[in-house]
Amino acid sequence: MRRPRHQQYEPELALVLYQALLEQLPEGVVVADADHRLVLANQRAARLTGIPLQDRVGDDIRDALPLTCVDGRNYWAADDPWGGLHTRSGSPEQRLILSRDRSVLAATRHIRGGADRSLQWLVLTMRSTTVRDRVEAETAALVTTVAHELRSPLGAVRGFSQTLRTRWSDLRDDQKLWMVDAIEADAARLQRQVGDLLDISRIEAGRLRLRRSPVDLLALVRAVIERLESAGHEGVSFDVTSGESAVVLHADPDRLTQVLSNLLENAAQHGEHRVRVSVETTGDHVCFDVTDDGPGIAPEHRALVFSRFWQAKGRHGGNGLGLYVVQGLVRAHGGTIEVLDRRRGATFRVTLPVDGAAGGER
Repeated sequence: MRRPRHQQYEPELALVLYQALLEQLPEGVVVADADHRLVLANQRAARLTGIPLQDRVGDDIRDALPLTCVDGRNYWAADDPWGGLHTRSGSPEQRLILSRDRSVLAATRHIRGGADRSLQWLVLTMRSTTVRDRVEAETAALVTTVAHELRSPLGAVRGFSQTLRTRWSDLRDDQKLWMVDAIEADAARLQRQVGDLLDISRIEAGRLRLRRSPVDLLALVRAVIERLESAGHEGVSFDVTSGESAVVLHADPDRLTQVLSNLLENAAQHGEHRVRVSVETTGDHVCFDVTDDGPGIAPEHRALVFSRFWQAKGRHGGNGLGLYVVQGLVRAHGGTIEVLDRRRGATFRVTLPVDGAAGGER
């Protein structure tokens, strides 16, 4: 009795369907059988490895896809998917080397069958190392930068503390007070840096929580300016302009104070003598500009100012985290921040929704 016509093509149809499904996956996928033969490979696997694997179907996968562990061992010999314990279900993701300048992150899945639970199919999935390499590089840069930034104030705190302890009776009262003030200033600097790092962690993890309430932005601006003037910026003139007596929006007052403090302090440090703040309401949004009269920011650097650890050449102080945090806080409120094009000086423009609805709660 003849089989129905469609049943004659079921094996070929299944293979075509499997191949079509594999091509839709973002990962590279390679399949081998119990006899080590390469059975299937998608185009993504070929691009990741630089090997035309689909032309090697039927070949021994150990020859078609030579892989080396990071410690120099041959991967196929070291992992031995076809031997070893028959209870193994696969191997976790690890970096495997293809050549001096090419590697992949690969994991295997063992499909077993029969009474002896022998390996029937080996499925190897792989992805690019680019993302992990970038994350590892950023993490290393973060650790290095944080260590450098913390070392200086910690060293000063320790040095002044030791001097006060060992030479207390030899020091005049004004010298003691100066050292105590220096310790307090460095401790505050450390606190800000730790706070920035914690905020970065919350922002990037999406765990930043806002406690919104009605806030008068103009009153907040004036309060921040008063604090800056009392903290040592007496030589800088702060000018506030607005067409309204009060500008109220629904925002987190502490986080908004953090945004204003950072922008105004940056303007005071990097400008010369004058900082201008303009506040206005446009429809359902509030917009405020902070402008300094310093050298400004070069056009090619404006896209970088909100990056982690970025600092313009010639700009002093700071750890390169402040504007990155400011951008995260503004976005959490549903707003935007940008650097405007100016011939001289720098203008940062922040736009926030009045009711806070655009940003939602975090």
